[in-house]
Amino acid sequence: MNYHLTILSCFFVLATLFCFGCGGEKLPPGMPKLYPATITVTQDGQPLAGAEVILLNTDPSTSWSAGGMTDQNGVIKLRTLGRYDGAPAGKYRVAVEKIERPNITLPEEMPTDPEERKEYNRLAKELADNTFYVVDPKFGLDQTTLEVEITLTNLNVSVDVSPVVRKKVPPLARM
Repeated sequence: MNYHLTILSCFFVLATLFCFGCGGEKLPPGMPKLYPATITVTQDGQPLAGAEVILLNTDPSTSWSAGGMTDQNGVIKLRTLGRYDGAPAGKYRVAVEKIERPNITLPEEMPTDPEERKEYNRLAKELADNTFYVVDPKFGLDQTTLEVEITLTNLNVSVDVSPVVRKKVPPLARM
């Protein structure tokens, strides 16, 4: 008798999953169909790990963008709105940024104690002196000329952000 109850229970669970779905969150109204696209980012022929990538739709009638952070192989499984797997089909400008900085965290407020302030200033100077773009800022949001197209037959795209650079980051861009 328990055997039949087990089979009936499994059938009920599978039927429930089939009826109600088990595949993720509902897309917001107006969001186009998303395709499981990836983008590979290289620099001087090598995968670029830890870079932030944003795909900006070039169609002025839509504001849907996609992006993510590259893994150790320079690959991103694109997400729309940082939350939904995939990207809408379309042409995109590609912005890529990677900043190298020391592992220094400054307090939110300037200390009032003179000795603590001295240490704060020392750390702030070390941070300022050692924060660099390793991807040329010409590939940033405002300047990039990189373009890709996501289509049903072109779901795995690549861009190259050569050469490697080491440019100081202006103080206001460090936040």
